[in-house]
Amino acid sequence: MFNPDQNTALAALEAHPNWPMRSCALTDELGQPLIDPDLFYRPGAAHEEAAKLVCSGCPLALACRTYALGGDGWWEADGVWGGLTADERRAERRALRKRRARLARQGDRRPEPVKNWEPSPAQAQLLQALSEQPDLRAAADTMNMPFPNVRWVYAQMCEQLGFHQDDLSVAALVETAAGRISPKGPDALELGVAA
Repeated sequence: MFNPDQNTALAALEAHPNWPMRSCALTDELGQPLIDPDLFYRPGAAHEEAAKLVCSGCPLALACRTYALGGDGWWEADGVWGGLTADERRAERRALRKRRARLARQGDRRPEPVKNWEPSPAQAQLLQALSEQPDLRAAADTMNMPFPNVRWVYAQMCEQLGFHQDDLSVAALVETAAGRISPKGPDALELGVAA
């Protein structure tokens, strides 16, 4: 049984002429897969990274990810779907459950946004790293900072800007932050979200 988001995603996947069932959307003119479908199910970090690289160029990555996040069938429990490994999808599902619990507990109360926001040095460094590659783990590596610390800086930044952590994508948050930085804030901070 699928949820509404999953049904919409599955319809988008099935409507795409190059998407063979539960495989890669990248096919040749005859509909033959260009990528070995087993690539998405091989264990090991090197295989997962290779599969994620394929997903990064796929036009159906978002629909594929949405479909896999909504289900708990055997085909969504393993492998790389929409650029996410099984562990990353479990983490996403946990985050979604936490968000639903928070919304049930406190409603949709927003933190009060700070006007003319001046980022701390750590926040400015994080914004710069996220503008180059909108991924918290990659930003942690770029900043040479432990991931939990980067996540904490990100949470503080979200709160100061008036958002919950799960309200916006990282790229959307960087764009919003760039628009709210105080004119007397860090002059050297030039943010351009990576495409």
